[in-house]
Amino acid sequence: MAKYRTAIIACGTIGRVHARAWQGVPGAPVEIGACADTHPDARREFGEFFGIAPERRYADYREMLDQERPDVVDVCSWHRQHAEMTIAAAARKPKAIICQKPMALSLGEADDMLTACERNGVKLYIAFQRPHHATWARARELVAAGAIGKVLQVVIDDGGNVLNTNSHNIRLALHLLGEETPQWVMGAVERTTDVMERGIPCEDRCLGLVGFDSGATLLIQGELVGGRGPVGDPRRRLGQGARVIGTEGILELWTGRPSDDLLRSDGDMAQPEGSSAKYNDEWGVARYMSATTGGWVDIDAPWHDCWARQCEQVVDVLEGRLDYASATSNARNGRVVTEIMMALFESARRRRRIDLPLRTKANPLALMVANGDLPVEWPGAYERRARLVRGEGMSWHEN
Repeated sequence: MAKYRTAIIACGTIGRVHARAWQGVPGAPVEIGACADTHPDARREFGEFFGIAPERRYADYREMLDQERPDVVDVCSWHRQHAEMTIAAAARKPKAIICQKPMALSLGEADDMLTACERNGVKLYIAFQRPHHATWARARELVAAGAIGKVLQVVIDDGGNVLNTNSHNIRLALHLLGEETPQWVMGAVERTTDVMERGIPCEDRCLGLVGFDSGATLLIQGELVGGRGPVGDPRRRLGQGARVIGTEGILELWTGRPSDDLLRSDGDMAQPEGSSAKYNDEWGVARYMSATTGGWVDIDAPWHDCWARQCEQVVDVLEGRLDYASATSNARNGRVVTEIMMALFESARRRRRIDLPLRTKANPLALMVANGDLPVEWPGAYERRARLVRGEGMSWHEN
């Protein structure tokens, strides 16, 4: 029988990924106890799929928190609501909150989330799940053991905007570097169209460089590198992953997933992005080479659902088997990702290197857009995720 109950806020694709992850924790210690979503179809579909009684499906997430008093809260909403919902959940004093990445839209919001959780004794986790891939965890061990020598640079190169896609890769880079503290950031952004991502202005492209005390750097390339060519093609984008360059070798990481016809169904659910199981069933790929390996060596490890492993760590903290500070997805690690992204934008805004810690609490990209510092060449706002919205709106934030 489950020892803990979780309540899930927002019943879309990521809500289903979180719920399936809890179901995948060995021993099933956490029950999917309640859900909340403003859209009645989303509530119904989610509730029926995961066996949540109709009276435990809520239109108002605050009402759900007040009535259900869950042990854990999963915040699975769009970016703009992460801070508000996390702070509201923390005020009801659950044992833990898992908030979907990115942690927040600004460093100030991230700090507010930390404050709210600390003053209420709540353990906050930010759902950067991919460092929990089995092969990537083994890759981190190899980097720490010096398999490629001293790390000189980590390179990331995904498409999309930094908050949504390369935020994952920044988190991965920090994890591979042993959570080393960044010292400075220098960055540039391009915004030629009035593009929005989940209801907020975002960049078309970005470039960033992050420096660490060890001398290592992190190179961030957003929407600058080519597509997904064959392995070994130098023009190939790693996407979700990284390339680690050391004094004695190179290590590469990327992801794979089953073909659509092999994915589990979500039942009666609107699926404009396909089955949510593509995230749970994803696997990490890793390989390395050095002067002594005689070519590329694949890194193998038994597969597990990285989301379920992330949830398992939450349970381990609740049970006293793991210290919160050692949990891979603890909120302090998530805050560092936010600080780097905001410092990249602040560097572009101020046209200089930004030494950390970052003192700007607002979102510098939003400031630039509002001040007209990034005038678009082709006017007309459009939402990159409009295909995910139900009804007549082009953004959830219009509904």
